[in-house]
Amino acid sequence: MVKNASKMPSMEERASILAVGDINLDIIAPIPFYPQKGGEGVTDRAEIHLGGSATNTAVLLARSGFKTYLLGRIGEDPFGEYALMLLSSTGIDISLVQRDRSLTTGIMFIVVTPDGERTIFGQRGANVNLEPISLKDATLANLSWVHVSGYSFLQEPQRSTAMKILEEASALGISTSLDVGICAAFRAREEIEKALRYVKVLLLSTEEARALTGQENPDSAIEYAQSRGVKKVAVKLGDKGCLVSDEQNAYRIPAFPVKVVDTTGAGDAFNAGFILGELSGKSIEESGKMGNLFGALACTVIGAGERLPIPDKISHV
Repeated sequence: MVKNASKMPSMEERASILAVGDINLDIIAPIPFYPQKGGEGVTDRAEIHLGGSATNTAVLLARSGFKTYLLGRIGEDPFGEYALMLLSSTGIDISLVQRDRSLTTGIMFIVVTPDGERTIFGQRGANVNLEPISLKDATLANLSWVHVSGYSFLQEPQRSTAMKILEEASALGISTSLDVGICAAFRAREEIEKALRYVKVLLLSTEEARALTGQENPDSAIEYAQSRGVKKVAVKLGDKGCLVSDEQNAYRIPAFPVKVVDTTGAGDAFNAGFILGELSGKSIEESGKMGNLFGALACTVIGAGERLPIPDKISHV
């Protein structure tokens, strides 16, 4: 039974979502072991997938039936063309994707060890030159949610673009979410903290929580965020599930047990599940369960969003 069902949009009134952040191609290679410095890690296969935190989340939102726009930037190169082809196949609206003549499309090299843990190397390329748009544009008239990746705060001009969009969304009464990202937690802490005044939902991992708060206890992230105006917080605890809180209640929700193949994009999948729960009028506890489900499913496949098996009966989770 879905709580707050009166708030759930019908198919005709289905919410539209804007995701803001990086568009990358991920080259993913399972390796038998992680080599020492100067060694070699040889694999018998490699795969190319869509990547970028915001992109991964947007793919799952679009595949779940929501009108989803992606604001990101790619190069005018074959990698960019391939990324556009993959994006189009997911149902994402790519009309806001920008092209860059000076920088190449973002590329990430991801190695996955037998325990399913991934290590990422890469360059963000054209993403850093993301230019601002107006949320008052007629195309975005029915926008219900804006989701921003914290990686957007690493460099200018993308940083100012992300801040402007969050500020405008907040002023327009559009729900906003921010996924911190580990690099941003360490390298853009001040910018992330400034952005929180415009954020309704904060999504972060335990390591990101430690970087922002300086505290080991993930509960400290709740106090940190809510003291800065954030209404809801979801701390991703990996194989221990998640900790979620609104202004009334907090819940620790266990993970769904799965055989882990690749953890790439699991946090981004959690974001999509949590946002889906919120847009469907679920309680924060149910949204946390939805996030856990999507995060767990992401660990069962190689890659992030385009191959994840979407649950048939989302409202029954």
